[in-house]
Amino acid sequence: MKEFIKTGLILACLLGSVQAKAETSIAKFMGASQASASFSCAYKGKAASRKCVVTRSTVKASIDPVMAQIYGANEPLSLLTIKWPDNDVSRYLSMDSWELKNLGDQKTYRLKTSQSDESRLDLRRGLIIQSDASAEHVRIW
Repeated sequence: MKEFIKTGLILACLLGSVQAKAETSIAKFMGASQASASFSCAYKGKAASRKCVVTRSTVKASIDPVMAQIYGANEPLSLLTIKWPDNDVSRYLSMDSWELKNLGDQKTYRLKTSQSDESRLDLRRGLIIQSDASAEHVRIW
């Protein structure tokens, strides 16, 4: 019985350290203005079969007519691009207040923030893009 408990504790510690490492790498990635990395990813709660290639870059607001009207055509905006294992590509432009505009479906989404401090991203389970109903739309970890 002691061996069973000991094994369980070791596994719990290892899983916790893996989650902490994922949070750190996502945080470092999100802090960079230009970056590209492979992450596990999920769409509407269903994990992809392989990792996604996620890229952060800076583009001008003129990439989207509505964004150009709001920010001015030459305003630099952050672009988050997700290349899924099936070669589909999702592109999200950063807006104010953790909002993202999906350039594919033209809908607005929101990055999950900390409940205690909405000025900080909640990266405990990875980067989560939420739909209007606060449902998980995309998760990258």
